[in-house]
Amino acid sequence: MSTTVKPPPIKLNEYRGNVNTLKGAVTQASNTLSTYFKTVGAKTPTPGTNVSTMIPAGSVMTGLGRVASYVIGILIIVIILSLLVHYFITPVYSLHPGTPGIISIPGFDDGVIFWNGSGSYPITKTILNHDLPIVNNYNNYSMIVDVFIQNPMQFSKHPRIILSRGATMNGTPMGDNILGLASRYNLVVALAPDTTDIIVSVLNVNHQSENIIIENAPVQQAFRLGVVVMEKVMEVYINGKLAKTRKYEYSLMDVKGDINPASGVESTIAKLQNLKIWPRVLHSPEIMYAKPEMASSASFGATGIPASTSCPAPTP
Repeated sequence: MSTTVKPPPIKLNEYRGNVNTLKGAVTQASNTLSTYFKTVGAKTPTPGTNVSTMIPAGSVMTGLGRVASYVIGILIIVIILSLLVHYFITPVYSLHPGTPGIISIPGFDDGVIFWNGSGSYPITKTILNHDLPIVNNYNNYSMIVDVFIQNPMQFSKHPRIILSRGATMNGTPMGDNILGLASRYNLVVALAPDTTDIIVSVLNVNHQSENIIIENAPVQQAFRLGVVVMEKVMEVYINGKLAKTRKYEYSLMDVKGDINPASGVESTIAKLQNLKIWPRVLHSPEIMYAKPEMASSASFGATGIPASTSCPAPTP
């Protein structure tokens, strides 16, 4: 005996409710579409009409313009929020190489570079003080310079100056210290008379040298020297790493002036490139990641150390 399965009875009220819900959704969509077309200046399409032909080209452009405006507005809000986070919570933007931040922003480097093959001073020559970013500074500035010690065997009875600022040179060199060569200066970088030790010196108000000595500087190999001259302290960096710090005995003398590279015999001892100066105190990471990249040894076009050394003639 076969049994017939009867479908479940239809609940009329539930059916009517579903139909009404569907009608409401369709009506709402239709109203939304009509409102949009009125907004962009188009006619509401009728059944069988190609919708794309009903939207004027100008209306499309207007719609795209509104979308672009929304996007730009959102970007402005995001930038404002990120700036608030940057200044009040944690750094977001890195404006200088080496400074903390997630996003590096180019174009904010306030250092000025010389002796890099371009600009007003493409080659190694005297830089006039009025062209320096530290024209009014005798402290609170930073600098880097790429150095290649070519022939340290050119010995002398006096320190061999390879870089100076505001130096007033003595007519007759005396003694084995910086003051025997320059009676007044802001900064002097020199090799010791008969070693490869580097002397970085500033002058205080009591006319005394405040020196940092870096022993055994690299020879026949490019390296980057960094100097930060502060109000009460000086730092010296080698290849981006802090080598030594000196606290001054007395305040620095207010001396400004031109920057002079090595000249005469000293120019055969050491070669310089990429002198860069900032009118502010740089932090250690900024020195480490300072641009440009360090010059290669080959770029100095230096010769090898000669087989024989030369020594100063004995004093009668």
